[in-house]
Amino acid sequence: MRTHSSGLTRDLEVIEALSLAESFTQGGLGVNRVAEITGRDKGQISRVLSTLAATGLVDRDAKTKRYALGHRFYSLSMRTREAHLALQAESRLAELVAQVQETAHLSVLRGGRVLTVKTLVAADAVRRSGWDGILSNAGITASGRAILAGLTDSEIELWWQEHALDDPLPILTIDLPNPPEPINPKTKRARRPARSLKQFMAMLQEVRDLGYAISDEFQSGIIDAAAPVRDSSNVVIAAISVGASVDRIGDQTDQLGQFVSGAAIRLSMDLGAPIVGPA
Repeated sequence: MRTHSSGLTRDLEVIEALSLAESFTQGGLGVNRVAEITGRDKGQISRVLSTLAATGLVDRDAKTKRYALGHRFYSLSMRTREAHLALQAESRLAELVAQVQETAHLSVLRGGRVLTVKTLVAADAVRRSGWDGILSNAGITASGRAILAGLTDSEIELWWQEHALDDPLPILTIDLPNPPEPINPKTKRARRPARSLKQFMAMLQEVRDLGYAISDEFQSGIIDAAAPVRDSSNVVIAAISVGASVDRIGDQTDQLGQFVSGAAIRLSMDLGAPIVGPA
């Protein structure tokens, strides 16, 4: 059972529940579902949602009685530094989509999660919407690993201690005909999430060596490639990523990673990062 220390903390937990992929795909969440996700009393959740709806931070659908993030929340989010970064990244994401013909994302690390702040959808993408604003477990996503690999070993150890046991978020599923088993293209078997700090450090060292991260753990049948984005201080602040179906990517996983890495390097240089390497 979680300990809820303040009204603000409780409100934020409700808002975070409404930012999950499930809320986007289902057209919002009902009181019972939000209570289930947060582990709190339905009556309490109902009161919180009513208060948030009165402020415009969440909207309530009168027909379905489901709640979703509201217009005021969107207005405030457009004034954040993430929104500014997303604007700067748009042209580089567009170049990447044109190169690989796959949907591209820009994500930032927020505690134990990665937050998608910008998505450019490829013309023939299976999933057409619902990415922006989604929180995902950082440890199993290519974007999360790409960002975390930019930390020092001591910072990674601290992150692991604080977030390795975070409550898992739902794994996304997409409607693919006969979706295949997630496959690690190098070992030809399913890759499992790291179970120890030692395993996790080894994964991140591989990211550092390659310049990009590969993951098949986030979505069934999808290979994700991500690379770090650095600012003018050469600090990793975000990641660019692309996801492709296992069937479509075949044995070209490394090529996908290299394309993503190139896009991340070019965006980093746009931001003033002192990067030396192919762009």
